[in-house]
Amino acid sequence: MKKNLGRVLFTLILFFISAHAQNLAEYKLLANKKSAYVKEAIVITFTATQLNHTDNMMFSLHPKKSNDFKIILLNKKIDDKDHHSSHTVFTYLLFPLKAKEIALNFDFTIRTASDNAVAQSYVDDHDGSVGIQTKDTKVAIEPLQIKVKKLAKSIDLVGDFKLKKKLQNSAINQYESTNIVYTLSGTGYDNKNIHPIKKIKNVTVFSEVNDIYTKLTQDGYKIKREYIYALSAKNNFTIPKITLQAYSPKRGIYYTLTIPKQIITVTKIETSSLLDKEESPKDKPSIDFERFKQFLIYLMIFISGYITALNTPKKIKKKLTFQKHDALQKAKTAKELLAILTNSYDLQEMHDEIRVLEELVYKENKSISFKKIKAEIIEKLKNKRIY
Repeated sequence: MKKNLGRVLFTLILFFISAHAQNLAEYKLLANKKSAYVKEAIVITFTATQLNHTDNMMFSLHPKKSNDFKIILLNKKIDDKDHHSSHTVFTYLLFPLKAKEIALNFDFTIRTASDNAVAQSYVDDHDGSVGIQTKDTKVAIEPLQIKVKKLAKSIDLVGDFKLKKKLQNSAINQYESTNIVYTLSGTGYDNKNIHPIKKIKNVTVFSEVNDIYTKLTQDGYKIKREYIYALSAKNNFTIPKITLQAYSPKRGIYYTLTIPKQIITVTKIETSSLLDKEESPKDKPSIDFERFKQFLIYLMIFISGYITALNTPKKIKKKLTFQKHDALQKAKTAKELLAILTNSYDLQEMHDEIRVLEELVYKENKSISFKKIKAEIIEKLKNKRIY
């Protein structure tokens, strides 16, 4: 009897909270597809529009974590140009990881603040440690149900991809190495566990992965990645056939990415031909020039790969204008800093910092210092070579 009474009271509380929230704002949670295959990209959109125009209004939305899927914030657009009339659109990208019926849950909070509270926060907020005093209303949102279908066979890639090969030399001697590069490009789920070459019997393998770019889009991750290998051996060897199984949700087909096997011819060099016929003076130290040459070859291969990895981000950095960094440095309030991060930087990369700044801007939290979080953000961007 007591349990039933408790459930009734809980239901009534949720009803009144929901009714109150509906008077404050209108909100809608949608997915661009109700069913999808494992690791197929799904676009989730949450729209919130202010209905009660008495006070300033802000919206906070955070997905609840689950092992059933991977979800990333793709974009957040805020339109609050009109006084007391806020409209926010959250766009997420969801990758289901298990074939089952999944329930997507969010924590949604409506925050309201009077004009006096906003004005007072600017008067008192000298170092960014004082936030706007808000009245928070947590809203229970009905979970979004999505049916996830199992793929018909074992798959390496989900999306639309291409695989290319570039071989440096198919004929080497036993003291040389050959360089082969596989380039994977396309859009879909980013599988970082792919390794075109793992081991080749009696072959020394050096490997390196170079991410040319990885960009999140509504169709999934748009990637271009190089798998670089330096191979050396004493005898002829074969680079095995490379086969990657893939599925394209857009075309609804299974397909295979294939690179044919490659035979590498290794020429043996007689040791006597490498020796100087004249006896070297005893007082001069002997130098193994062939080993030194081989060392230089390996060193050049990996230095070239390292330089490529460094140069590529620099091209991207050129697109990140000086004005953006300068604006971040000059930001005097948490609200300014939050606007710069959400509009100019990777939302996924700065997710934690944005969440802290939201606490500063929309909810009073005196334990957080604006100067400290600003310094941490700049330091993080510098360490990641983004700044």
